[in-house]
Amino acid sequence: MLSTMRSKKSGIFGWIIIALLILGLGAFGFTDILTGGSASSVARVGKTDITVTEYRLAFENRVNAIQQQYGLRLDAQTAQAQGVDQQVLGELLRAAALKDEATRLGLSMPDQVVQRALLETPGLGGTSGEFDAANYQFFLNQRGLNAQRFEQIIRDSETVALLGEVIADGAVLPPVAADALLSYLGEERSVNWVLVPAQPMTLDLAGDDALQAYLDENADRFRTPEQRAITYAYLTPQMLAADMDFDEEALRAEYERDIQEFQAPQRRIVDRLAFSDEAAAQTALEAIESGQTTLGDQAVERGLQRGDISLGLISETQLARSARAAVFGPDATGIVGPVTTDLGPTLFSINAIIPASETAFADARDDLRQRLALAEAEEIVISESLRVEELIAGGATLEQIAEESAYALGTATVTQDQSAELPSEVIEEAFASDIGADRDQIEAGDLSFYAVRVDEVIAPALPPLAEIRTDVADAWRADAARDAAMERAQELQTALSDGLTLSTLAQREELELQTDEGLTRDAENGFLSPEATAAVFEAEQGTAMIFEDEAGAILLTLTDVTPYELEDENAQTLRNLFTDQTRVDVERDMIGYFANAIADERGIVVNQAVLDQIVQSLR
Repeated sequence: MLSTMRSKKSGIFGWIIIALLILGLGAFGFTDILTGGSASSVARVGKTDITVTEYRLAFENRVNAIQQQYGLRLDAQTAQAQGVDQQVLGELLRAAALKDEATRLGLSMPDQVVQRALLETPGLGGTSGEFDAANYQFFLNQRGLNAQRFEQIIRDSETVALLGEVIADGAVLPPVAADALLSYLGEERSVNWVLVPAQPMTLDLAGDDALQAYLDENADRFRTPEQRAITYAYLTPQMLAADMDFDEEALRAEYERDIQEFQAPQRRIVDRLAFSDEAAAQTALEAIESGQTTLGDQAVERGLQRGDISLGLISETQLARSARAAVFGPDATGIVGPVTTDLGPTLFSINAIIPASETAFADARDDLRQRLALAEAEEIVISESLRVEELIAGGATLEQIAEESAYALGTATVTQDQSAELPSEVIEEAFASDIGADRDQIEAGDLSFYAVRVDEVIAPALPPLAEIRTDVADAWRADAARDAAMERAQELQTALSDGLTLSTLAQREELELQTDEGLTRDAENGFLSPEATAAVFEAEQGTAMIFEDEAGAILLTLTDVTPYELEDENAQTLRNLFTDQTRVDVERDMIGYFANAIADERGIVVNQAVLDQIVQSLR
């Protein structure tokens, strides 16, 4: 059976395995993960380790891919904040679970399979297409691997792919599933409709009794939210910095200290790709200059990501001395080299040139003053905040704090959802506190400290009509006008049932007749809400319907129902896409569930200290 399945194997299972891994850690029960493991491994599933090298390579590849896709540089802190480290760990844990099961079953791919996969690896073939030992060694060196370790990775990968095929064998949906979905989503409907407009300004204003009744019926629309009257003592660096000034000597010293910021050298965005020998580099250069390929394409052909060859935005001093003249000498972008470097003969691509810039002291004066002021103010704020902590612990009131420190005193009445001048952290603190309760001060970002006291809780209330009469009257008019429009639309709908056409009614009532064709279930159908669209697709041809609209009422007739043509050439393309995609989804789910079960049964151990060390070493 396995040999038969090997013959059926296509590239799909390689990326099915990877695709399911992207699901990450969510499906694992991480309450069961213990910190531990050896210093040479990042994690373990059952008896299968994820080595430091495996995790480092996977993490660096993922970071490079993100940098290339979004055009940014990721540092360790940002990568962790975005969960990149945990996503990569999740992928490797799933693969390790499958590898552990393959080991238990005694599955392992023979040397012939490893050899074939090695020969198919991009970048390992020579100019004749045969295996090139020099290219292979260069390939390994760039990844910090030896041949034995890389070939074991290939063997494990092929074994896991085979296990995935076995798990997902037979994951096929019946053909009618695709036809049913295409028929459902592809059906189109056409409608004629008119808008019966709401006209609030034509209505006589209701008297106070009617408005009061309307207010009582719609009290929730007019009731004020809960409010809190608060007193707060606060201090921010900006408060102190505004009044600070510095003499010429201090400003010039700051300017000289950060002179590189104000006198930036020329920088260039550069890619770099090294070759095994001068001849290979020269051949690549000629192919690039003739337009047959690019430096990025050359990298991809050798199994590298485009991000792997990017040096980013660099100055001349950041480049090896041997390459400075070649890369920073030309006045235009383009390919330069080959240049002899520590990596071997190397081609460089100058992608952009950022001219040198200089900001004179006079132009930088205000920025320098603000910078020095904020730095000094931040030190004062930190010192004052510590002193205020002691005052609060000693029972000082906010008024006493304002008298005995640099803190200022303020008052406000706030609601939970208002966009106030106060930071959101202060609003949250106000609604988390009881009246008069002693609370620790909070930091509201950028070293801004607030101590908050709730003085009064003002419960939600319905204002008297006299205070909100205009708002109530406007709302009454709008509702009454929509009700009148709905009533008129219902009268017109009755006329339709008596045999009149919508076109005749539109002409008689001086309403504009609109026609919309090709409406589909999953599209945004302009004037129709999702609920109205659903109703249109439930109705029979010729049905008249009414829908409420902000502008009045919509009277609509369903004029045509067009089934999706399943024999159309485009339908066959969509059917194939749907069948392939759903098969992949089912296969991915089956493999994912299996990997989760293995991990849950045999346990997961993560060496968090080693993992963090790898992530923090990101350059």
